[in-house]
Formats: sequence, structure tokens, C-alpha cells
Amino acid sequence: MISSLVKLGDFEEAEKLYNEWESVSGSGDARVPNILLAAYINGDKMDVAENFYQQIVQKGISPCYTTWELLTWGYLKKQQIEKVLDCFKQAVCSVKKWNPNEKLVREVFNKLEDLGDTEDAEKLLVILRDAGHVSTKVYNSLLRVYAKAGKMPLIVAERMQKDNVGLDEETHKLIKLTSKMRVTEVSSSF
Repeated sequence: MISSLVKLGDFEEAEKLYNEWESVSGSGDARVPNILLAAYINGDKMDVAENFYQQIVQKGISPCYTTWELLTWGYLKKQQIEKVLDCFKQAVCSVKKWNPNEKLVREVFNKLEDLGDTEDAEKLLVILRDAGHVSTKVYNSLLRVYAKAGKMPLIVAERMQKDNVGLDEETHKLIKLTSKMRVTEVSSSF
């Protein structure tokens, strides 16, 4: 019912029905509030989504992977990169085995590339590495961020080798391109 009301754009009735469900359910199931959370985020109502998220947590509902992923998408729309990375990390850490949402990974890297944000791109790489999800595609995304920023990443080939990730034609081109740029400092998180 809540989902149908949301699809019809009747948030007021959906919220009433949710509150009624919440008062009698006690299940702590995050899937039901995620319907409203998704609707708020998709409707560009991130402030409402944040308040709703706080309310459900205060009522003892533990966020699940989907909750964190929804918040990641919402913060990505708002370009709040620190919150994007925090929620993304929470999403990945909330499951035993993470099945990567390739579209989400790509979109986060695309936003970081648009911003030329190498520091946060490196943080994203660490999150992905900790989740066991580094690949040539991920490293190429990282290198594109560096290229956009006009910076040279240090020891990329060595890091890729350490992560057992192969270099492809695009990787070689990006390393060659960025090798002519100004040097950046290496973080201890590598």
C-alpha cells in the first residue's frame, strides 16, 4: 500500500500508513521505511530523507544495505562527497559479501572525476579494496580522476600489482598521460 501511494505521489497518505504500520509492527524491518526514504531521495527531498532516516534509527530500525545505498545516491545528487563515501562504506560494511553495484561505483567515480577530487577518489579505492573489489576498471577510474585534476598519482602500477590487478591499454595510456603532470603526495592508506 505504501509503495502504491508513493507511486501516486500521495506522500501524506503514505506517511500516515507508514506511521500506522510502525506503531503495530515492531519488526524493525528496514525495507518498509526504505520505500519512503527512496521516494524522498528520488523526489529531491534530501532534507526530508535525512530527518526520516534519523527518525527510523531513533525508533530502533537498523539501516540495511539498501538504506545506505539509497543515502549514497541521495548525497551523490547533492555532491556531498564526504557523506557519499561514509554511506557507501556503511553499505559495503553492512553485508557479509558485497555484490558490487557497478553503476553506483561508476557514478561516484564520475562525480569525483568531474570535481577532480583525487583525495576522495583514493578514499573510494580504499573502501573498494577493503571490500575485495578492485579491478582494472576501478584503477582506470582513479587514473581518470587524476588526469582531470592534472596530477600524477604515485606508484599506481605497483599498487595494481600488489592488488593483483592487470593493466590494460587504457591503464597504460592514463599512466603515460598523468606521468607528465605534477606529482602528488602518497597517502598512508595505500
